[in-house]
Amino acid sequence: MAGPGPERRGLRRLPDALISQIAAGEVVERPSSVVKELVENALDAGAARIEIALGNGGRDLISVADDGSGIAAEDAPLALERHATSKIASFEDLLEVATLGFRGEALASIAAVSRCELLTARSAGDGHRLVVEGGRLAVDEPVSRPRGTTVTVESLFYNVPARKQFLKRPATELRHALTVVQGYALARPDVTFVLRHAPDAESPGRELLRAQATGVDAVGRLNRIAQLFGEDLVNRLTPLPEARREQGISGFVGDRETTKGRRLFLFVNGRLLRDRAVLAIYYKAVRDLMKGDRPPALFLFLDVPPESVDVNVHPQKAEVRFRDAALMGRIGSALRRGLEAAKGEEPAPLREPSGPVAPPAWTGVGEVREAPAAPAWAEELAARYGGEAGQAGKLAEVAYRPEPSTRAPLSGKGRESLRLIGQYKGTMILLEGPEALLVVDQHVAHERILYERFRRSLRQQDAASQTLLVPRMLELSAAENAALAECSSGLARCGYAVSSLSGGTAAITAIPAVLPDKEAESLVLRIATRVAGGEELPSEDEALADYLLIQLAASRACRAAVKMHEALSAEKMESLIAELFACEHPYTCPHGRPVVLELTDRDLERRFKRR
Repeated sequence: MAGPGPERRGLRRLPDALISQIAAGEVVERPSSVVKELVENALDAGAARIEIALGNGGRDLISVADDGSGIAAEDAPLALERHATSKIASFEDLLEVATLGFRGEALASIAAVSRCELLTARSAGDGHRLVVEGGRLAVDEPVSRPRGTTVTVESLFYNVPARKQFLKRPATELRHALTVVQGYALARPDVTFVLRHAPDAESPGRELLRAQATGVDAVGRLNRIAQLFGEDLVNRLTPLPEARREQGISGFVGDRETTKGRRLFLFVNGRLLRDRAVLAIYYKAVRDLMKGDRPPALFLFLDVPPESVDVNVHPQKAEVRFRDAALMGRIGSALRRGLEAAKGEEPAPLREPSGPVAPPAWTGVGEVREAPAAPAWAEELAARYGGEAGQAGKLAEVAYRPEPSTRAPLSGKGRESLRLIGQYKGTMILLEGPEALLVVDQHVAHERILYERFRRSLRQQDAASQTLLVPRMLELSAAENAALAECSSGLARCGYAVSSLSGGTAAITAIPAVLPDKEAESLVLRIATRVAGGEELPSEDEALADYLLIQLAASRACRAAVKMHEALSAEKMESLIAELFACEHPYTCPHGRPVVLELTDRDLERRFKRR
């Protein structure tokens, strides 16, 4: 029998301090959330220089100093109260928000869960100092300081232990903060950004990021990208069409070499976003034009009228909603044109026919049927422009001539009912089942087989390491370098030796013996960029090493798998299918793509309108 339920309490109004702590949970998730809100406030204040200092990954200390307009002494206490803002005054203002912040929640939310100091001045020498602990004002006094604002946050979540225990390792929190600063440095190349970090209170701060102000034009943006990612990446970028800039669409796409890293950045009116709809357009353009799944680098800047985008759809302002439905079409067109230019291909111009025209001949399976005799108009054209009318010839050769198909039965338990039909265009293997036609992608099928084989082998033995005579050098951003440092222990267990150098460069001095040099370098870059882009790493060293071994096995399997358009004998096809269905997970490749598609008899009959 169930016990008595909890005692029912009467309705009561929550204390203001508790309301602020609840609200802070929507705005402040981790130290990088604090950095984001404070940097946005500094940019909204017109800062030309922003300096960020972090201690222990931001868990112990976060300081953001700017040379912006500052806050008047009489308004400073109000700045730490919820919903106090100078950026909107009515609902109509909310529909046309042009600033990064507008709700008036950031400082109050931060002060509610930390020990927070606000130093601000409208003019040099005439400043004000406020100290708030857990939402309670402790100090309110005038001070002398230069024009601008400095917000110092210590002991984040000291009064909310349940939230504090969910923070990750200092290296992980530092990487998230670096990612935020890097994003705004890309969005605002006209502002100087400096970020320093100290692992503890006794250690001196080390400068991890410095980006000097450039310009806001295309050249200035490229200079800022070079400051953060290196000249090599800039040399592989192609600008989007000039014609789209008048519509607020500008940026750069990379060539095929930049697919090694996952560097995808989207900005809307200076706000860094991860908009799924825009990225989906880009992914589709990449699949259509580059015939691959790995997207090249993208730096996309959208400058649209504030009233055409709704920024008030997410507590952290991480998502927006576009009111202009046609904007997506213009973005897709610009991205496709940019990718075509990055490939070095120009669309062939259409020309009027200048000679005899003949109807195309029909091409059968490996054969050409005799074309009909040329019609009277072709004879007339031949007489007028020269040449022979003759008979119409074949317009194109057959791209792939398949081997004679077989119907060899597949051996093995559970597969007696499958029969091998053959191969389609050297890419797909066709199987006949009792009630369905199975289509198997031979490349991803072999990739799955090799992946499971490599993974078992790597787990059963210590990863052998190969020292490089000449280190492989990687140009990385500060966030990517932090990501690499974060997983250095796991990489070492996989056979890598990686060290960070000055200026954002990393040196690979040893690699797993099972990987070629270039593939080992590409894998490290891919891991660094994916983690810097937000992919979470396991916190335990054992789990981290296992994660990296999986990445290594997947990369090795993809390179070694049979390629598309490779003709296979019936024996090889049968062997591949037998190994595939012996795998633990035969229906998806290591990257999540399907291996087998099933077309049931019912589906086929319905398509032929027999049902």
